[in-house]
Amino acid sequence: MKEGTVKRSITLAAAALAVVALVGVAQARNPHCAGGIQYVSQAMHDKEKGNLEDYRREINKAVDQLQQCATEDPNDFEAIGYLGWAYAEVDSSRLAGEAFAKSIEGLKQKDPKKVEWASQNRESYWATAFNDGIAKINAAQSIYLDFLKEPASDADKTMKEEARKNYNLALTSLTRASLLKPGDPKTMRNLGSVYAFMGQFDAAERTFKAGLQAAPNDSALAVSLKSVRSNAAGQLVDQKKYDEAIALYAELIKSDPSNSGLHLGLADAYFKRAQSKKGDAARPDYKLAGDEYAAAAKFKPTEADLPFNAALSYQNGGDCKSAEPQWRQALKLRPGDQDAISALGQCLADLGQYDAAIQLLWDGVNASPKNKVFHRQLGSVYTKADNTAKSSEEFMIFLALENGQPSADAKAAAKSAKGARGQTFASAGEPDEVVPWDLKGDKIESWFYWSKKQAYHFKGDVLTLKSDWSAPALKSGGGTSASGAVKK
Repeated sequence: MKEGTVKRSITLAAAALAVVALVGVAQARNPHCAGGIQYVSQAMHDKEKGNLEDYRREINKAVDQLQQCATEDPNDFEAIGYLGWAYAEVDSSRLAGEAFAKSIEGLKQKDPKKVEWASQNRESYWATAFNDGIAKINAAQSIYLDFLKEPASDADKTMKEEARKNYNLALTSLTRASLLKPGDPKTMRNLGSVYAFMGQFDAAERTFKAGLQAAPNDSALAVSLKSVRSNAAGQLVDQKKYDEAIALYAELIKSDPSNSGLHLGLADAYFKRAQSKKGDAARPDYKLAGDEYAAAAKFKPTEADLPFNAALSYQNGGDCKSAEPQWRQALKLRPGDQDAISALGQCLADLGQYDAAIQLLWDGVNASPKNKVFHRQLGSVYTKADNTAKSSEEFMIFLALENGQPSADAKAAAKSAKGARGQTFASAGEPDEVVPWDLKGDKIESWFYWSKKQAYHFKGDVLTLKSDWSAPALKSGGGTSASGAVKK
């Protein structure tokens, strides 16, 4: 089954078999047995002709006579086969299944030639019920494919309710089939799947377990059971029963430790339990979530979201040392992910690796110069690295991008400039963007030369600050890209 969902496992049975009658009635038979068999024959004949009134009367008499027969002569296995037939006709599936099973087992010893007759009769009723169940499943899914999805409109609500009706009819038919042929793996797989489709995971689990008791070597039932238990754990998370979900996921992982989906489910449970807590109390759960996301990533090494989530969890848990390699792995799988660059930059700064943080964030700015978050973070790291000048330059860029809007005509705005602005226009040329904004009541105008990686900030006609991000200002004096940084 597919991870996180219950895979649909449906195989249509062969066309319903014709009910087979034996010719002739044994001599010196218990009169209730002989009479019951005769009533079954008459009833089926009248049913074929459409004479339903006589059919119903005769089949009920057949049940009555054959019940007495089974009590008085329990070794007349042929008659008990007829009793199964009669029970099936009056829709007593459990009793029909029991009678058919007893007849088949008895005839194997007493009259093997008649075993096929009893088996085919049972198979006919089973196939009718099974095929009807499959048809109802198909109808439900053609109306509303994902039953667990919340309806988005009134029309969806109507379709979901129609699908529910079909699923309930499928449960009725497949339950009937399971009673006619107890323990049949195909029946139990599909019956359990209907419960799973409807989100009734406890009922699905019971059904799959019952199927495995009868057919312990059925691999499809074993897979179905594992999948539905995983879905049940996911449902517990949705219901905010985090402790129960965590316990169930942990139990499932013990028997299937390399299942990435189970580790992912456990990680989600820990993460959401952490979110339900406040302050330092949440940190242990965030770290446990990080462990499980990282474990899931080992088994699916190409999925960038897994190391991303692991890193985020560790960082939320205050463990940047564990978060750093996960952020780098996420960036390796998804180069240029701005959220990962931002988070790794923060992580490196928290670890005191200022040059690495500066280089990483500068690479981010270089690739996306209008990303105001990168400029703000770069300014913050420069502050921690005691580079006040570069910190001011970056924060000024951030504030301009945060609080201002580019002028509609940068060229016209620049050409009319005087003083320091006019001098800048004369020396640096026309800016790419002119952004007016307020700084504590002062009117500021920032001129951005994106291609030159420079900006000039004016208060009136006075230049207050020039920002230059043409190279990272590292304490080491180097300027090469840090390991894991965005490639240019």
